[in-house]
Amino acid sequence: MNKINKILTLVIALTMSATIFAAKIVTVDTQKVFQSYSKTKVATTKLETEKTRLEEQLGIKAKELEKMAKELNAKGNKVTIAEKDKYKKQQSEFAKERQALQQKLGKLEYQEMGSIQNEIKAAIQQVAVKNKYEMVLEDGAVLYGGKDISAEVLKLLESSKKIKL
Repeated sequence: MNKINKILTLVIALTMSATIFAAKIVTVDTQKVFQSYSKTKVATTKLETEKTRLEEQLGIKAKELEKMAKELNAKGNKVTIAEKDKYKKQQSEFAKERQALQQKLGKLEYQEMGSIQNEIKAAIQQVAVKNKYEMVLEDGAVLYGGKDISAEVLKLLESSKKIKL
């Protein structure tokens, strides 16, 4: 009986290993696809433009605060409490505005890049389904083996009409 169990175990193991080896496992370098995708470059340019615009807007207000600080310093002991309070209030408003603009930029980046990541995921899935791949792994997680489909995914993305989200 013990010999039969060993033979059955061996047969099951061979059957399972044959199934595993028959599986179509591929890899994709999502970072490479993300960086190479033309929409990523457009979004990056858009974000940089918006960041520059917001920094210029904040720069103007920072100069106004700096000018006010110099005027208050020039007055020395003659500065009134009302003037100090006004300056502190403007400093506080400036800090709030800076934080709001940073949040706005962060939200915009999240939306732009999130949309691109969703497109990439959808393209990976379409390539996998089309070619009947059973498993797609991140390229960095695989030490050896697996066909790299990054170029195929990027090609599908660039012909964006074919992507179904």
